[in-house]
Amino acid sequence: MARDQRNREKLIETATALFHLRGFQPTSLDEVFDRSGVCRSNFYYYFRSKEDLGLEVLGRQIEAFADRVIRGILEDTRLSPRERVARLFETVISEMRNGSYRGGCPFGNLVAEMCGAHPEFRARLSAFFERWQEAVERCLAEGVGRGEFRADLDARGVAIALVGEIEGAVLLAKAHGHGAPIEAGAQAMLMLLESR
Repeated sequence: MARDQRNREKLIETATALFHLRGFQPTSLDEVFDRSGVCRSNFYYYFRSKEDLGLEVLGRQIEAFADRVIRGILEDTRLSPRERVARLFETVISEMRNGSYRGGCPFGNLVAEMCGAHPEFRARLSAFFERWQEAVERCLAEGVGRGEFRADLDARGVAIALVGEIEGAVLLAKAHGHGAPIEAGAQAMLMLLESR
């Protein structure tokens, strides 16, 4: 990788970590420069502004989530739909535990911080959540068709509720410093999906 590209990657990696732990707005560009070791003049070679850097970070986080969760779990047809939903919750619990329940969801954090003030962040985050909800909806509809989930399940409505439940549970886990809200939400959601 060329030096120029390495500097760009250092900026993105450093910003990703800082934005997740501290938030987008509280993180200054000076902190990004200090921690990355990349100077201010190089930053403006790659990015027009902090918002431009933030949108690049967000785009990468969305694609990583799509690889890991949407394609890696929800669309993994080697698993049954029920196993996919259970694996989704297991992944959320594991990632929160690995982060000591501090960072929360990078997407939920950005919604709280940026959606009221920055239309481009709002549009990208809305499209991300819609994409996630649609993947959950397809998984749930498949589970209904295979008889794994209750026949009267509204796959679209439950997909929206499931994503909202995960986001809320992650927020509570961050506030409480433990995974009980996510675990309770997973158990309740799986019972709802299967109850007849």
